[in-house]
Amino acid sequence: MRDGNIGIAIIVETLVAEIERFGAENIDIQVFKKSYSSIREKFPSLTEEEIYTVIQMAISLYNYKVQEKVELVITAPNSFKLKALKTSIVVHDLISSAQKSITLTGYSISEYFSELLEMLLDKSRKGVYINLYVNDFASKQEQLDKLEIYKGRFLNIYDYNKGSDKMAALHAKILVVDGHKTFISSSNLSYHGLEGNIEMGVLINSHKKASNVEELFKQLRAQKVFTKL
Repeated sequence: MRDGNIGIAIIVETLVAEIERFGAENIDIQVFKKSYSSIREKFPSLTEEEIYTVIQMAISLYNYKVQEKVELVITAPNSFKLKALKTSIVVHDLISSAQKSITLTGYSISEYFSELLEMLLDKSRKGVYINLYVNDFASKQEQLDKLEIYKGRFLNIYDYNKGSDKMAALHAKILVVDGHKTFISSSNLSYHGLEGNIEMGVLINSHKKASNVEELFKQLRAQKVFTKL
């Protein structure tokens, strides 16, 4: 790579880092100080106004690239002619496509989950980080026993602490993959949840939303809402 291309690559990396750190609400020399300096050094003939125009263009391109996409996902009988993604296919495809990380919650888990369980084990063996949050692990130990055997560096299992309210539960059904795809649904990890019931959810393609969800679980762990098994 020529020196000129290297310089431009550095400017791009600096711009992206500052956009993600500070956001794009305001453009001033203090917020985008490193980007401003890098552009001025590389293109000394540009005026201050022209440099800010370049930064604005970079922000617009970044926002276009990371634009959120939301799709409807349903569980319904095949006789229903609804234009939406199918829950079982979305869950299967998300887990099978994971390259870096998987965050998954389980409220009701049945033997129907066994195929997905094998997929999770295979992913953890390949170095994909998995955080599984379950409600009342003891009642699901028969289904999750194999996962517990293999828990370790790449596979973490967390059990919900009911505290003083014995009726409280981890009822959220969430799947986050690779820090940018988030599936939120009413469906459980069971036959009826994935195939038989009428269930509805959304698949969100957004780094920000995925980060928000994972940060929430991180805070819940810090507050001892979950116990690591």
